Amino acid sequence: MHQYQPATGWTPDGGLADRFLILCGHEILMNSTGEFLWERQPWMNGHEVIRTGKLDRFSVSVIKTDSAPDEGSLVNARQFMASQPHAMAAFYSHASQILRSRKDHQFCGRCGSPCKSSEGEWARVCSVCEMTYYPRISPCIIVLVHKGNEVLLVQHKRHLRNTTMHTVIAGFIEPGETAEEAVVREIREEVGLEVGKVTYQLSQSWPFPHALMLGYHAEYQSGDICLEEDELVSAEWFQRDNLPDIPPSFTISRQLIDL
Repeated sequence: MHQYQPATGWTPDGGLADRFLILCGHEILMNSTGEFLWERQPWMNGHEVIRTGKLDRFSVSVIKTDSAPDEGSLVNARQFMASQPHAMAAFYSHASQILRSRKDHQFCGRCGSPCKSSEGEWARVCSVCEMTYYPRISPCIIVLVHKGNEVLLVQHKRHLRNTTMHTVIAGFIEPGETAEEAVVREIREEVGLEVGKVTYQLSQSWPFPHALMLGYHAEYQSGDICLEEDELVSAEWFQRDNLPDIPPSFTISRQLIDL
């Protein structure tokens, strides 16, 4: 597969798609031949089917199920994204966030009435007060700080449960804040450093659960490392030719390191 083209919105004909992606919790169902695109199966009857776009020549839909059928096996979402071409990862990212939005907006947050799908867009609309809820997108910054030939890598407490991975600094953009201001603030809060030039590099949709990662490089300006110990267990400068365990290649953090 080479290209995923998202649909512009919901339509009631999701079951007429050529191929189906099956999600079970935070896992993706693989068929007996090792593929993730399913043809229509009898066990799919009764499930809600959402057509999300086109994957190369195929019209594609996503199905959410609480239990996997016997003929399939489950693959963790991060493992799936790491092993699949960009187009398949984009399909999963889009589809999973659409499903998350439909789950989160079953009822109106203003009056409590049921919401319904709005044909031709991905919004959910209150059936009484007509309040409109679009899929949530949470903008985040992620930044590699560099000082000459050295880069700053950190270890998060949440990563130490099953890995020795070192990564880059990241955080949510606060209300009223630009992305560049968030870069400066997050670096100051997490490691106590001041940076000078901040340069945008690239972005990535990150469906855990609905982040848009905006990637930056920042030049070290001054200060000594002072760790924010509630989140981090270490922050160190590393030579580019002698890096520790770093994130896999499909992640934006790794792409920032490789640039």
